[in-house]
Amino acid sequence: MKVQIYGDSLMKGVLVDENFKYKPVAGKLLQELTAITGVETVNRAHFGYTVDKGQAVLRKDLQKGLDCDIAVIEFGGNDCDFNWSEVARAPESVHHPHTPIGQFLDAVTQMAKSLKDAGVKPVLMSLPPLDAQRYLNFIGRLGNNTANILHWLGDVNRIYRYQEMYSNQISRLAAKLNLPLIDVRSRFLDRRDCGQLIARDGIHLTEAGYRLLLDEARLTLAGMSAY
Repeated sequence: MKVQIYGDSLMKGVLVDENFKYKPVAGKLLQELTAITGVETVNRAHFGYTVDKGQAVLRKDLQKGLDCDIAVIEFGGNDCDFNWSEVARAPESVHHPHTPIGQFLDAVTQMAKSLKDAGVKPVLMSLPPLDAQRYLNFIGRLGNNTANILHWLGDVNRIYRYQEMYSNQISRLAAKLNLPLIDVRSRFLDRRDCGQLIARDGIHLTEAGYRLLLDEARLTLAGMSAY
């Protein structure tokens, strides 16, 4: 089985060290996946990508000819995020996410259709939960006024709820389009050590978290290969 991955830094697999510097780990984990299962992977995920940028990468790959059986689509984490510097400067103003939910779902739907037309099976992925307080602290480390941001939010857990809304919509879209779903979120939420699987910045994962994500992906893909 050949699998191509389209996503953001979550699928790029970056670890956060004690100085909040990022280092990649996905290459090592995907090599382990290949060794264990024989699944070949090509990782086309990019740090900081929203779905529109991922769609552009997919479009170029399709034009060149996509040589894979399955394509995993993982976006939403950056799409549901806000320009926190602008929020901090104007906490009384209206602010919108990088990709509004309707536009986001349309783009994922178009990506899935393009893959189907090319004879490639699309697979969607839900988002692992974030830690809202850790993420707000991280935003503050970047020089933003977190008091203003918190005023605009209303409460810190609105960050979590907004991200969960996008993840829930991904799951619903998978059901609507009759597509397989790698339900990472449910796997994480069921763990009593969920907080230990989320990185210092509140949005990426620890190595244990990435291994859990990869295991859920492996189980989903194994189920698909049985048919």
